[in-house]
Amino acid sequence: MTAVPGSRRSGPRWHLREATAALHAEADRLGGAHDLSTLPGYARFLGVHARALPGLEAALDAAGLAAMLPDWPRRRRAAALQADLTRLGEPVPAPLPVPPIAPGAAALGAAYVLEGSRLGNTMLLRQAQAGPALAECGAFAYLSHQPGPAGWAGFLALLDQELPDPGSWAAAADGARLAFQVFLDALRTGVTPAAPHPQDIPRVAVS
Repeated sequence: MTAVPGSRRSGPRWHLREATAALHAEADRLGGAHDLSTLPGYARFLGVHARALPGLEAALDAAGLAAMLPDWPRRRRAAALQADLTRLGEPVPAPLPVPPIAPGAAALGAAYVLEGSRLGNTMLLRQAQAGPALAECGAFAYLSHQPGPAGWAGFLALLDQELPDPGSWAAAADGARLAFQVFLDALRTGVTPAAPHPQDIPRVAVS
């Protein structure tokens, strides 16, 4: 779908959605391989995100995103990820290196990917909490993280405000594609599979 000026689906959000559609679909495909209802699957899911998210957040800090997005510090989730992995007794993997992100439109494009990644978290949280080995662990700070009252709608409103000129949308798309690529690199390389937890080892009946 191509955004048509003056239509209901014109503006930076729709340009970014179209520009990243293929990358988004690939990320969904690879991410769907994790079984969040088991401890090893959930730990691998968190580990993959811990390889991608902290470096992206640090790059956006360096790009001065907080100057455009005042509640950016509240939206950051790297600490929540680390807390969940620590609670599970899992090592926190080294983050992937992230190229510098240009200030302005590119930074907002990368932030669009990070903020958009929250949208399915309610469903993922239900999947994780449905696992008997995970229901009582309490390691859900990442999936239950809330960005504050502005939320997704507030971010989209700011995107429209900051990027009214279509001439800036290409740079925003570059930032969004960079963010997706970091997540895809993390998904493709994965993390070393964790050893099975006792709760996940099948019981063998002994006669």
